[in-house]
Amino acid sequence: MSSRDPFRSPAPRALRDPEALTARLGAVRTEPRVRPLNDWVEKLRVRLGDGESVPWFDPASGGVAARSLFLLEAPGRKSMGAEAELRRTGSGIISVDNDDPTAQNCWTLRAETGLDYRESVHWNVVPWYLGTADRIAAPGRSEIQRAAPFLHEVIGMLPALEVVVAMGRKAQAGWAVYRERYAPEVHTLETWHPSPRVFASRPTARAEITDVLREAARLLERG
Repeated sequence: MSSRDPFRSPAPRALRDPEALTARLGAVRTEPRVRPLNDWVEKLRVRLGDGESVPWFDPASGGVAARSLFLLEAPGRKSMGAEAELRRTGSGIISVDNDDPTAQNCWTLRAETGLDYRESVHWNVVPWYLGTADRIAAPGRSEIQRAAPFLHEVIGMLPALEVVVAMGRKAQAGWAVYRERYAPEVHTLETWHPSPRVFASRPTARAEITDVLREAARLLERG
C-alpha cells in the first residue's frame, strides 16, 4: 500500500486480514469518495427495515467519481458483516478485495485488463441480501423490479459514469429493467458472472469476460 492510496492491495482477498478490514470499515463513512454513497446505504437500511442487510460501498473504489460500474446480482455471504441481521462473518463491504472466489476472480481480471479500481465501483442490481442464514438466493423478477428505483438513486450519484458492465444473467435482467425505465446515456457491456461455478461449467467464460473488460478499458481510454 502506498501513501497515495492506502487501500491499494497487491493481491486478491486483502480483506481476510483483520487489520486491513478494520481500516477499510473505518473509512466507509469518512472517505470522501464514498461518503455520499454510504450515507445513502444507511438511509436505505432504514427504509427497508432490514438492518445491516445492505453492505457498504468500498472506500477503496472510485465511489462517486467512478467512470465505470460493475453490476452483479445481489450481495453474497462474504460481503455481509458480522452485525448483519443474519450474523454473517464477511466484510460488510461490496469489494473486489473480499475473501471469496468471486471477488478474487474480479480482482484478477481487473488486474489483467488494466482497469483501475479507483475509477470504478462494484454494486448489485438488488442491493440487499437474499436468502436465509444457511443459503443464498438469486433475485427474482419481483426483487429486480423493486430494486430498480434504488439503482437509479445510486446512478444519480455517479456523475462521471460512462460504462456499465452487467455480469451474469440476473444482473443483465436488472439492468434491462433499469434501462427501459430510465434510459441512461452510458455504454452497456454484458458478460458472464465471474463465479467459480460459471468458470467450471463454461470453459470459455473467463476469456470472454476478459475481452469485455478490455473493451471497457478501451471505452474509458477513449473518454
